[in-house]
Amino acid sequence: MAAAHFTLQIDGAIRTPDGARFIQLDSAAIRARPQQTVTTHTPWHDGTMTFSGPRLWDLLEPLKPTGKSLHITALNDYSVDIPLSDLQRYQPVLAWQLNGKALSVRDKGPLFLIYPFDAHPELHNQLYYGRSIWQIKRITIE
Repeated sequence: MAAAHFTLQIDGAIRTPDGARFIQLDSAAIRARPQQTVTTHTPWHDGTMTFSGPRLWDLLEPLKPTGKSLHITALNDYSVDIPLSDLQRYQPVLAWQLNGKALSVRDKGPLFLIYPFDAHPELHNQLYYGRSIWQIKRITIE
C-alpha cells in the first residue's frame, strides 16, 4: 500500500532560506528527515502504540523560530496553542506512522503530534492530551 501524500505549511516567526513568509513540506520531505519513535499509551488507543516521525523541534529548528508558541491547525480547522518550550523539554514527534503503517485521515493522520506520555508521568492530564493534535495541516510560530 502506498503511503498517503500530504503537505504541512509552517509560517509565522520563522526565517526561511529564501526569505519566504512560509514553507511547505510535503510528505516526502517529512519522511526524509531523521525519524524517531515513541512507544507509549494514549487515551485514544488500546494498549501500547509505536508512533514514528521526525521530532517537531527538528523540523522547526532550521527555520530559526523566534516566537514563544505554536498555533497548530488541523484539517477540520480545530487548533491548539503549544509553548515552544514543550518541543525541547518533551521532544514530541510529528508522527506519520502508527505501528509501522502510514496514518490515514481516518486514523488521526496524516500527521499526529505525539508526546512521550509513558516517559513523563506529568503529561498524563487533559492539558497535554489536548496538545496532542491530529490531522495537522499548518503550524504558525507566534
